[in-house]
Amino acid sequence: MGSKVVRSLVFCVDTNPPRLQWLLQEFRLLVNRSIRIAIRGDIRSRFRLTQAAYRTLSAEHNVYKQYIPSAFGVALGLLKAYRRRMRRGRTTKVPYLHRLILKAENQSYRLDRDTGRIRIPIRGTEGIQFDLPLSTWHRSILQDSSWGLGSLTVSSGRIIVAVRRGAPDPYEPVGAVALDANESSLDGVAAHDGDARLVTIPFPEVRVVQATHFRRRRRLAREKTHDHRVMRRLLAREGLRERNRVRQRLHLVSKGLVTAAETRRAAVVLENLQMPSGGGRDRKVRRRLSSWPRGELLRQIEYKALAAGVPVIKVNPQWTSKTCPVCGARRRDRVGQDFVCQMCDWEMDRQHNAGLNILKTALVSNETLARAVRFQPGALRNDVVIPLCDLPALLACARDEPSGAESLS
Repeated sequence: MGSKVVRSLVFCVDTNPPRLQWLLQEFRLLVNRSIRIAIRGDIRSRFRLTQAAYRTLSAEHNVYKQYIPSAFGVALGLLKAYRRRMRRGRTTKVPYLHRLILKAENQSYRLDRDTGRIRIPIRGTEGIQFDLPLSTWHRSILQDSSWGLGSLTVSSGRIIVAVRRGAPDPYEPVGAVALDANESSLDGVAAHDGDARLVTIPFPEVRVVQATHFRRRRRLAREKTHDHRVMRRLLAREGLRERNRVRQRLHLVSKGLVTAAETRRAAVVLENLQMPSGGGRDRKVRRRLSSWPRGELLRQIEYKALAAGVPVIKVNPQWTSKTCPVCGARRRDRVGQDFVCQMCDWEMDRQHNAGLNILKTALVSNETLARAVRFQPGALRNDVVIPLCDLPALLACARDEPSGAESLS
């Protein structure tokens, strides 16, 4: 079976009607009861949980019966994370779902893809209808018959409809874009038709947004220390604003990269990075590394590349910024902003040097890419770094900071 591309259509609606609130509360109760039953019987599969609990829960909860298996899936997902923490020796509590939420499979609801009217069953023939606010982007997805309807999620103020379709087969690349992920940019090399150029995709606005919201959260924590309930609510709101603004900018970066690679029919080559350890670093550095949205950026690049049929190649990140791409010598000492080889006097910006090594590693491990790409690292010694895509034009539509926000200066 081929890969599937899944997208989430988010609609802001009023979820306060009493009947819907009752349904959300019943679903939460189903999930929490399923958790207790699964723990008591050491159940780890939906089939066994259905055998143990479906009949009892179906008799005691007068809801649409398709919601009960969905509640089993949510409960087992929470228990999987709980058991993982237990195996790692972490102190943790038995999971309990506090949020009001409803998850349903695509056979449980009806959606008119032209008008946006959705019917969510409650029990038997009883249901509740909503008119979803369709934007131009929503209509472009819903009116495309290649997208099939997936699961439905209802939470406070939002209805989320998942859509899915088969991913196109990746094309055979005739070039490559190899990038080193850094805190404020993606830097590397683009090779195509025997020509190679040093490229960069800067996104310094992400760090500006993070620094601004960090200071605002710290100020709120000092001012509202007398009322922890208000403080938690305000801090959660600031965190949500920060995540939304960072995610929007990362979407523009990932879209620009995938579009540029698709235009060149190039493969995207990235490092298979893991979360860096915080050991041996001071608190400021640990906070900066933990807030680095590397994982979110790579996730967006991968799923957008999958949807566009752009091949993505991951390589081992070890020694990429400390290896000379010309002679292969390694420096074990800490490299500054510029990498200088002590054997052949090769000198280049450390981040672009890593991009060259990432591409070399991909050429060694991928025969198809090696046939298509030819480049000599030494020819790029004095090359001028160019932007891979017109990112400033994309970022011009990014939402600015609210009035009253602090600046870095």
